[in-house]
Amino acid sequence: MNKFNQIFVGLLLSFVLLVNFTFADGKTSKRTRRAEKPVEIKVVRWGQSSAVIKAAKLRAENSQAVQKQLNGTRYRLLEFNYLENEDKSKPTQIPTQFRAVFYDYTNDRTIAAEGDFAGEQEITAREIFYQPIPNDEEFAEAVGILQGDKNFSTPLKSETLTAYRPMPPTTVLDGTNERLINVGLDAQGNAAAKNEIVSVRIKDGQVFRYEKAAPETSLAAQSSCGLTNAGQFTSGRGTEGEYQLTVKQDGVTLWEMLVIRPSASSGTLASGIEVRDVKYRGKSVLKRGHVPVLDVQYPNGACGPYRDWQFQEDMFQTAPDSIDPAPGIRILPSGKIAQTIVDNGEDVGDFKGVAVYSQNDETVLVTEMQAGWYRYVMKWRFANDGTIRPRYGFEAVRDSCVCNVHNHHAYWRFDFDIVNPNNKVFQTERGRKFLQPITTETTFLKRIQTNRSLLIQNSTGDEAYMLVPNLTDGIAGDFGRSDFWVLQYKNVIGGTPLQNEIDDGYIYTAGECTETDGSCINIDKFINGESVKDKDVVVWYGAHFIHDDAGSSANRADKPSDHEDSHIIGPDIRPVRW
Repeated sequence: MNKFNQIFVGLLLSFVLLVNFTFADGKTSKRTRRAEKPVEIKVVRWGQSSAVIKAAKLRAENSQAVQKQLNGTRYRLLEFNYLENEDKSKPTQIPTQFRAVFYDYTNDRTIAAEGDFAGEQEITAREIFYQPIPNDEEFAEAVGILQGDKNFSTPLKSETLTAYRPMPPTTVLDGTNERLINVGLDAQGNAAAKNEIVSVRIKDGQVFRYEKAAPETSLAAQSSCGLTNAGQFTSGRGTEGEYQLTVKQDGVTLWEMLVIRPSASSGTLASGIEVRDVKYRGKSVLKRGHVPVLDVQYPNGACGPYRDWQFQEDMFQTAPDSIDPAPGIRILPSGKIAQTIVDNGEDVGDFKGVAVYSQNDETVLVTEMQAGWYRYVMKWRFANDGTIRPRYGFEAVRDSCVCNVHNHHAYWRFDFDIVNPNNKVFQTERGRKFLQPITTETTFLKRIQTNRSLLIQNSTGDEAYMLVPNLTDGIAGDFGRSDFWVLQYKNVIGGTPLQNEIDDGYIYTAGECTETDGSCINIDKFINGESVKDKDVVVWYGAHFIHDDAGSSANRADKPSDHEDSHIIGPDIRPVRW
């Protein structure tokens, strides 16, 4: 780049940084808008169909390998995952391999079966040391056992107690390997009953109670906080739901991408709404964007800490005239928006999956998920001017733990492919040298005073995008680890999420944070001095939210006019020289 271009880029970035800092609270800027024509949103079904998925589950269950492990036992299929092999030289390919996870109640063990959707390969099966998240069917059976228990039958049937899904979802008692399903019992302020969390052993119907009225890492106090739990059905992992989405305006294609619903998303514990092969005006921006790590810490040690999952889709409210072009995706009519629990404070709805609507000059993708008593809302906002605003929101239904202040941490993984896979990365700060090259893998914290940001640039051209924090995104402490990670892309054919650095491989829902392990994010081990100059680059970004259901929240933003409540965090990703 010649001297004139360097001066021009510096002046341009100075303006961009000033604008981004001015509007860093997450609100849409008050820039003058020209009258824009409405956008056309088109969705095309993609991926394996529900019929193919159902056939794969049956073939796995009836296979010789699985029946050798499970014949004569009492078992249940609890989880179904897609296995993928990414090839950067091609658009994302439809998954051809799967994993079905069964739990053997008779012998208290988890069996994973793997095979291909085409049925051309033999099914393999092996024991794995992992406790799957209970699905609706398993949790309902545990509640049914309590309804027949002499201590809980009357209060549950009279609704003096209400059952709900707590954290952690399962317990393994010390000295055993027996899977116990945890069930929360909410007295809802009724003086004739008390809050409690009990554990149920499915194989023989035994109920376990605790001296402190709840298992370790949980809490059942006299009081509860949070919204009323609607107890609606949720989606299990491996549900059909992948779509090609195109956004056009006046005949011009603005956005193209593959959208994957949470229950079909990648990663050890899934990753919410996943977007892949994202293009703006025909040029690549992201190969993949998702949130593979989500955790929560109680600084006073009252509960947790927890690593949360992001495949269990919850119901939220859409518009009556919406259309469903494919299972699990809904397009709202013009002028209508979706209402999640964060928006309206209600744990009820008419749809689960990904809702799509147009608002102002943005196309919005939104979903609602649950993990125990937590409710999570994930949004992607794609503006007509090329800006991307990923957002994460937090709520909770009634439980004693959420009366305590707790810190949520959401970590986005952005596999930037600006025009092509090989990119350059620069650190930018207001009032300092505009472009500070990052040449090797690194991690660092936000710096609010100078609006520390990243610029990711095409290695063979000038096109770039800026990743800019918002003031509501917080700064990581010891548990949060860090805010930015810049890493070289990894791909091991047939590799695990850990080997491919999709996430840190943590499989438990609760665990103390140690230097290298536990429920807090552990991706510092990915930093090993590799070059990120003119390489395929992955950027991780962490945002942190202090949640106080018993009072006010310490880093809530003012409520923007786009109906996003104060419980929202996330950065802005803005085009430069596009």
